Amino acid sequence: MSPQVERELSTSRKDDVQPGYGFSVIVIEDNEDELLLTSAQLKKQGFEVTGCIDAASAKALMARQQFHAVVCDFSLPDETGGDILLHVRLHYPLMAFVMLTGHKDVGRAVESMRNGADEYLLKPVTPIELRTKILDAIEYHEQALRTAKKSEFEDLVRNMKGIVRSLEIKDRYTCDHSIKVERIAMAMADKIVELSESEKLHIRVGARLHDVGKIGVPLTILHKQGPLDDEEWNVIKEHPLHGERIAVVLPRPVRQIIRHEHERWDGKGYTEGLAGENIPLGSRLVMIADTYDAICSDRPYRDAMSKEDAAGIIREGAGTQFDPQLVPVFEKVVDSLDHPHE
Repeated sequence: MSPQVERELSTSRKDDVQPGYGFSVIVIEDNEDELLLTSAQLKKQGFEVTGCIDAASAKALMARQQFHAVVCDFSLPDETGGDILLHVRLHYPLMAFVMLTGHKDVGRAVESMRNGADEYLLKPVTPIELRTKILDAIEYHEQALRTAKKSEFEDLVRNMKGIVRSLEIKDRYTCDHSIKVERIAMAMADKIVELSESEKLHIRVGARLHDVGKIGVPLTILHKQGPLDDEEWNVIKEHPLHGERIAVVLPRPVRQIIRHEHERWDGKGYTEGLAGENIPLGSRLVMIADTYDAICSDRPYRDAMSKEDAAGIIREGAGTQFDPQLVPVFEKVVDSLDHPHE
């Protein structure tokens, strides 16, 4: 072991570690001293490091364990770093990849970058430079993943909104109901400063899709003029579960809003009889928005009620049907809400 490696290892104490990273890195280097040195330097920077001296063991490790980044020497005994790069891009396309080399070769550098390396660095590389390049590459790939997930999420939501729209076209009594519930729920959500943007997005989508499960309820039941019998009521109570299954590809908070939107604060709702704060906050918000819009809209069994009457019913339901902390939030926004017949 070289004196430089001994010095680096001897100073690599826990109290030297830079906080805030914790990303996992696999270092592939056939020179044992350089492998130990690079690993020790990265550990001091706060990375979780695994070292490999050849391509075969590195590939086996990557198949068993998830890494955020690869730091790979180009010259290896069994395969080149270029071969490892192609393997990573084929099987782990969002893993950051930093190539190291001891030989200045412009053609090799261009080929590596063309094949998907995030960085191509000439040795020796300072610990700070290597840390910066790794973090930049990880951030780039995480941003790409967030963008891809957002696009996929938006496509899924768009398709499900189409299902809701097809239901509302068939059912004139609920035309645009989901859009109005979304607006009311978001007007309330915007008054709750503790909610993050991510939580608001889940509420927005959950509100728009809260009735998507009614696609599985016969229109004869939805349009029935008189009271529902027990069998028909049991069919109606299944629609949140249908909705959750339809939304299976969406994030769990959205599915939970859909599943529990008809739970009551006093535990007398459905589908599980949850009570109080055991009901997801998004479901409690949507419950108020859904009820208000339903009261203000024509139904097969009654005409629409006034805005004032609807607000009074919401107010009277505080602590029984509705979250008593959210009803005052509703009252702050009710004056700005539209009424279908005004």
